[in-house]
Amino acid sequence: MTISSTDTSTYFRQTENRYKKYAMKRSRHYEREEELSDKIKSGIGAVIGTAVPMAIMMKKRGIKNPLKLKYDLQDMVVLSATSVAGGVGVATIGETKAENKNRLKEGVFQFLNASVPTWLVGGALKLCETSEHCNNAFAKIASIAGALIFGMYGAAEVSNRIFDPKDLTPDRNLKLSDCLVNADDALGALVLARFPLIEKLHVEKALPVIYALCGYRAGKSN
Repeated sequence: MTISSTDTSTYFRQTENRYKKYAMKRSRHYEREEELSDKIKSGIGAVIGTAVPMAIMMKKRGIKNPLKLKYDLQDMVVLSATSVAGGVGVATIGETKAENKNRLKEGVFQFLNASVPTWLVGGALKLCETSEHCNNAFAKIASIAGALIFGMYGAAEVSNRIFDPKDLTPDRNLKLSDCLVNADDALGALVLARFPLIEKLHVEKALPVIYALCGYRAGKSN
């Protein structure tokens, strides 16, 4: 059978049209410029979402100075969840359905990015502590680094799969600013290495600020 030039041209035009439709579908997502009102509402919500659980923790433990709070794995997960819920919840007030859908997506991404690496780091440290050969500063630092990297990329992949299982829209990729939420675990690795200067800095005091920032970023996202 002979294929004419007309048939070939028609085939390529159809293929090109199918590709254009796919590209348009994949790039079709709602987005607008972030406004001052978005930032104000998300900031207020994130602060409330961080401050309220901290106040409850302080009351239960009889602590009056928030800088003296010590955080375990459960506390960190709670703070990451409530800060994001606060930032997204307040920011959705008076907004459209399309805008709030994007905020919800970013909220899930920020929560998973904050909590999944933390869970993995906690598990890695427990494994190190139960092993005679790995219960040392070097092994713990290596385990924390591996858990952070795997956890951040894994959390991003899970978040994208939840909202876009058929991969029809661009993925929400990790940015340098997304790694800020995991700074507590990275600094914790230095503490485990027993560097005197790091121990004296009490870096855990920055945790509420880090989690509030996550809630703020999730809430103002459009």
